[in-house]
Formats: sequence, C-alpha cells, structure tokens
Amino acid sequence: MNGIIICNQEIGHNQYKIERFKEEFSKQGIKLEVFLNDGTLANIVDSEIKINLPKCDFIIYLDKDIYLARLLEKAGYRLFNKADFIKLCDDKVLTFIACANKGIRMPKTFAGPLMYRDLTEENFAFLKTVEKELGYPMVVKKVYGSLGEGVYLVNSYDELKKLYSEIFRNPILFQEYIPSSKGKSLRIMVIDQKVIGGFIRYNHVDFRSNFGETADGRTLDNPEKYFGFAQDIADKLQIEYAGIDLLVGEDDNPILCEINSNAFFEEFEKVTGINVAEKVVDLIKRKMNYEQE
Repeated sequence: MNGIIICNQEIGHNQYKIERFKEEFSKQGIKLEVFLNDGTLANIVDSEIKINLPKCDFIIYLDKDIYLARLLEKAGYRLFNKADFIKLCDDKVLTFIACANKGIRMPKTFAGPLMYRDLTEENFAFLKTVEKELGYPMVVKKVYGSLGEGVYLVNSYDELKKLYSEIFRNPILFQEYIPSSKGKSLRIMVIDQKVIGGFIRYNHVDFRSNFGETADGRTLDNPEKYFGFAQDIADKLQIEYAGIDLLVGEDDNPILCEINSNAFFEEFEKVTGINVAEKVVDLIKRKMNYEQE
C-alpha cells in the first residue's frame, strides 16, 4: 500500500503533521509522497478529468480546496477526509445545519444574507433583528477561517454596523456569546468515529482561546461529559477524522463551537501524549482493507 499527502502551498502548521505521518507510515512499510496544491494536480481536458499525480491507494488531504478534492474523488481516489466532510466543516454555517435537530447543544446562530451590491440602509434592518435575538456582546464570524482569524466580539450596535460594513461581502454568521467560555475551549480528537482524548485551551488576554501566542493547552479534569458529548457528534456525523471544539457553558456543560476536518494535532500530542498519527495509520489501513473487499 502507498499513499499521497496533498497540502496547501502555505504549509504552515501542517509541516508537523506531514513529518509525523511520514514517520508512522514508514513504520508500517507504507510509502508517502507529498505534493503541494499548486493548481496543476488536476484539471479538465477534452471533457475528461486529467490527474497529474501517480497512482496510489489513498490520499491524506491536508487542504480545503474542495474543487481539487472533488476532481480527485471523481477520478477514483480515496481521500481522508472526504470532500463532503471537508466542505461541511470548512463552512461553519453548514456545520451547524448538519448538527441541527440532532439534540446537539450549540449557540443561537444566524446566517448573514449574501450580498451582491453595496449596502443600503435597508440592509441594516437585518442587524436589528440579530441584535434583538442575540444581544451584546455578540460573536460575528466569517464563515471561512481558522486559528481564530475572522472571529470578532462586538459590544454595541455601532460596532456591529461598522464591522458589517467592512466584511459584508464575505459569508458571515452571527452567534450568541457564551460568557462562561471566555478565553476557554476544549479540543476533542475523533479518529475512526471514536473519541481518543482531549485537552482544554486557555487564553487570558483574548476571548478566542485558540488565537495567538497567548493561548496554551492543559490536560482535562473530569472529561467524561465532554467526551460523551463529542462521541455523540462523532456517531451522528460518522466522523473519520476531526477535531471537535467545544465551548464551556453554564454548569460546565459542553456546547459545540466548530468541527475541524483538517485538525492540527501537534499541541494535542504534546499535552495528552496520545499518538494521533499512529491512530490515523490504523484508520486508513482498516478502511482501505474494508473498501477493497
């Protein structure tokens, strides 16, 4: 068996994952080649998909380029994660839609209307509805983003109107603020539809627990309720690999924050001592044997 890793050209934190995957797969005698998504790996020529990659048994897909992912899947490649799940997680609104009506606690959420022209006073009427339902402080997020980027806390209508005027051309969501989780969240890792562990992140200078160098991770005390909550999500969404981020509600009750299909695990391995890369190897070996039968 041999595989490929596809990564965005801006490797960043994925470098750790790449090295750990190569290390653990090599122990099993499985070769991995790494390719950067430079826009040339797949295209459509003469009405047919043309793939500029060697044959392989599986692809570990460390990018969010859904177009390339779908081209590869249509050409017969098996991706970890699959394109549909990557899309579901990358679009924060789709994440909450997927989890709605399933008994999963989540913040009250409004999706901003898509805008194709400049704002008029009529467009700001929507903000009044959001203000009435969510109050202040209020969390505003760009639908696409990671590592705390594009996440804002607004404290008044003037702040909300100003921010909306700056980012309205982006898909946006508006959510209630969970004050008990200020600067605090949990990262729970799921592999092969099983919770394998988790840790808690703190940031004492920012409401975003995962933002910047001021954030740090620690082991979890009494994690059972959080693991059970995340396991319920893993079962209902049939998750192969993801990091589930939870907020801490009143009475320490877990609340869904987001799901990351391409979750970084350097901090997780260091805090918990759990070998994530090894478990991903086991997942892929089991899945490929199962799917080839």
